[in-house]
Amino acid sequence: MNQSKRHSILFRRTWRYFVAPMLITTTLLGIGYVTPRKWGTSSQSCQNQPFKVYVAGDAMHVNLILPVQNQAFDWSQFLSIDQIGRDAQQRYRYLKFGWGDRDFYMNTPSWSEMKISNVLRSLFMPGNPTALYVEGDAELPHEPNVELKCVGVSQKDYLQLVAFIKASFQQTDQGQPIRIQDAIDTSGFYEATGHYSILRTCNTWAADGLDSANIQTPIWSGLAPAVIRQIPK
Repeated sequence: MNQSKRHSILFRRTWRYFVAPMLITTTLLGIGYVTPRKWGTSSQSCQNQPFKVYVAGDAMHVNLILPVQNQAFDWSQFLSIDQIGRDAQQRYRYLKFGWGDRDFYMNTPSWSEMKISNVLRSLFMPGNPTALYVEGDAELPHEPNVELKCVGVSQKDYLQLVAFIKASFQQTDQGQPIRIQDAIDTSGFYEATGHYSILRTCNTWAADGLDSANIQTPIWSGLAPAVIRQIPK
């Protein structure tokens, strides 16, 4: 076999087994990134519905923010609000919720301290245990490089989101969340249900929660910007 023919065979195999699958996967993910899960529906602005859900997202992660108390639900009936973080003197009006790989979440204080080895382990190691991050805030948090959006929902949809978040907590036989440790002064980590992987990331969890409240989300919600872009400004 001459060299030209060997190169032709190598090219065809490379295209068939590596390049073509990569292009197909990238195309499908791109379509899923911009395509909503539900056609014919759109998220409502805060002014059009009685209950508000806030979504905070940066380039990597999405959090859900709900008021501590409104006419639909009081989180103090489920969480010990004054025990969320080290600072028990704060009077919280909002709670921020996030879900993720337990080891990565609790041992990566900031994105600048992120280790590639931990990212790969959390994405590709099966059965990773998870944790819920809960932060109390006296006012709506406005953080640098974090986009904050508000969606209005009905009471029924709001309670469905509350039920989704509550079900994400591992609970004692008495129905109490299991607290692990402090995060910062106003936040803490709790045992969570489910396992983290490349197929179910922190942003997938947030999107599933929003979907439970009939808030528009993308087909592929693995990346934070995909979730945020579906919500109107």
